[in-house]
Amino acid sequence: MSILQRNCAVLLVVVAAACVELYQAQTPIGRCACPKVQPVKGKISDFQVLEKRASCEKTELIVTRINPDNSTQKLCMFTEGIRAKRLLSCWESINKNETRKMECIDRPKMAGNGTTEK
Repeated sequence: MSILQRNCAVLLVVVAAACVELYQAQTPIGRCACPKVQPVKGKISDFQVLEKRASCEKTELIVTRINPDNSTQKLCMFTEGIRAKRLLSCWESINKNETRKMECIDRPKMAGNGTTEK
């Protein structure tokens, strides 16, 4: 009878481990942090890059904008714009180093490109 009990215990452990793995593998598809994006104008004080992941198939850029009344607002930035592409390019060039993010925000505009940012 002890062999039967041991086999049942082993089977129970294997089934429990399989259930845990299946539970952890489930991710909600299409759950992005930014359901709505927009071009962002104004001064930016911080940003966060959310890379593509199982729950969202696009890179997301969340910026903290300083409003004219000095309040701040978190917005999801349209990643195909010039300003967003510069931020993302800078983010890559600093190897995604959180302590160097201000370099990307304070980066001067390239001379001669004819664009202005506000």
